[in-house]
Amino acid sequence: MLGAFTVQRSGDVVPPNNATVPGPPVRRRLRMLLGAAAGVLLLGLVPAVRHGAESALGAGGPRLTVATWNMCGVSAWGCGEYGGGEQKAGVLRSLAKEHGARVILVQEACRGDLDRARAGLGADWQLAFQPYEQADATGARTPVDCGGGRGEAGIGILAAAPLTDIAPVAAPQPEHGLRRGILCATATAAAATSGAGLRLCVAHLSLPPADRSDRAAELRDDQLSALIEAAGTDGSVFGGDFNSSPPGPHYKDAWIWPAAYFDTVQECAQRAPDQRSGFAPTHENGLKLDYLFTALPRHGCSLVDTGFSDHRAQLLSVAAAL
Repeated sequence: MLGAFTVQRSGDVVPPNNATVPGPPVRRRLRMLLGAAAGVLLLGLVPAVRHGAESALGAGGPRLTVATWNMCGVSAWGCGEYGGGEQKAGVLRSLAKEHGARVILVQEACRGDLDRARAGLGADWQLAFQPYEQADATGARTPVDCGGGRGEAGIGILAAAPLTDIAPVAAPQPEHGLRRGILCATATAAAATSGAGLRLCVAHLSLPPADRSDRAAELRDDQLSALIEAAGTDGSVFGGDFNSSPPGPHYKDAWIWPAAYFDTVQECAQRAPDQRSGFAPTHENGLKLDYLFTALPRHGCSLVDTGFSDHRAQLLSVAAAL
C-alpha cells in the first residue's frame, strides 16, 4: 500500500477552509493578467490530433475531455507565488465549465482546494485522493501538508461520474524521502468503445536524484511499467506529471520509457506513430513533463496556461463519454 486514499461523493461534508492566502507578488500578478491570453495562444500551438482509423463511435460519436494539471499547491515547495486555494479551485472549475473537462487528474494538489472545487462543480462530481508521504531514515511515513490550512498534499482524480475500483498502484518508491504514487479508478458511467467503463490513472513519478533510495536506484522506469500495467491499453486514459522528458536521442534517460509508450498507447500531442520528441513544453522551464496517454481514438489536444502554477494544464479529447 503506497498510502491511504479516499473518495468523496456528493453529499459528503466539506470541511471549512477559512485560511487567508496572501496574494501573489507583483511579478506574478502581471503574469496572471496575461494568463487567459497565453492559454488561448497555446491552444493554437497544439493542433487537434486526428487519425485515419475511426472508432466504432464514428466521427460524430461522443467525445470526452480529460485534463491533467500539476497544481503546485505546496507552500514549502516554492509554490507560494502561484496563487492561493481559491484561485486554484477556480482553475479546476474553469477547466470543467469553460474547457469542457469531465475528468481532471491532479498532482501537487491540496485536499482542501479539491474539496472546494468539487463542491462548486456540482453533485455529479466525485473525488478520489491519495496523499503524498515523507519517509524518514527509520522508515516512518508522514503525510505532506500543503500549509495555510489547505490540508494534505497529494494526487487525485476529479470526475463527473461515479468512481469505483479505486486503488493505489504498487510501484517502487524511495526508501527515504518523498513518496508520490499512482492512483487508479474506474468511471462507471463512461461509455467508451465498450460498456466496461473508463479506467483512469493519475501518476506523479519520482524526481531524480532527490527521490532516489540509498542505493541510488532509478525508479521512474519501474513506475512507468506499473502505471501502464494498472491502466491497461483498452478503454483507459492515464497520465500526470512524469518528471521526465520524452524519449529522444539527446535525452540520457530515454531508456526509462517502456516500449509500449507512444506505440501501443499514444500521447495527447503525438502527431505521428513514430513521434518521440518535438512536443510543446508543459513546464515553465521549457520541458515537457506532463502527459496523457490512451489507446482510444484522439480528437484533440491543447495546453492552457492557468497563471496559477509552474505547469500548464493539458487537455485531451477522446472517443468516449461520461
